[in-house]
Amino acid sequence: MQLWEGVVWGAFGGFAMEALDFIIAVRRWHRLPWCVGASTLTPNRAAVPTRLGHQPPQELAAPGLLAYGVAGTLRVMVGGGLSATVVSTSPQTASAWISVLTGATAPLLLEKVTTLVPLLVHGDKSISPSQAEDSAVDGSWQAGGPLSSSEPAVGQATGATEGE
Repeated sequence: MQLWEGVVWGAFGGFAMEALDFIIAVRRWHRLPWCVGASTLTPNRAAVPTRLGHQPPQELAAPGLLAYGVAGTLRVMVGGGLSATVVSTSPQTASAWISVLTGATAPLLLEKVTTLVPLLVHGDKSISPSQAEDSAVDGSWQAGGPLSSSEPAVGQATGATEGE
């Protein structure tokens, strides 16, 4: 499969999911999707219930045609892009069906991947980059940062033996 074919099939998968969302909104809520507000998300179209003594949530405005169009366009583009990534990594095994499924599930796939991969790396901000580089070279770097004098090195005795 060519890369451009993967993009087209993936974009079709994203478009198919947007079309399904459109159909569900029209059939279930009898409204266009960009006119569905937060209070229409319960089956009886009543306001979302709250606990006794709490203020009801403020009504969220319906997103509108522009927001819905931007969201749909982004979903189609993300579906095509993710499908292109799959096709480019294994063009021999990629098929139109795999590309459509990748495009249709692109938001879910990306959400799951971002929960597995930490996006931010928190380091010790009290050390300078040159100190971090020096400690990485001499082997005293651990996951929490460079070793302080109070921390034992990996494999170093902590003062207690198993028999005590």
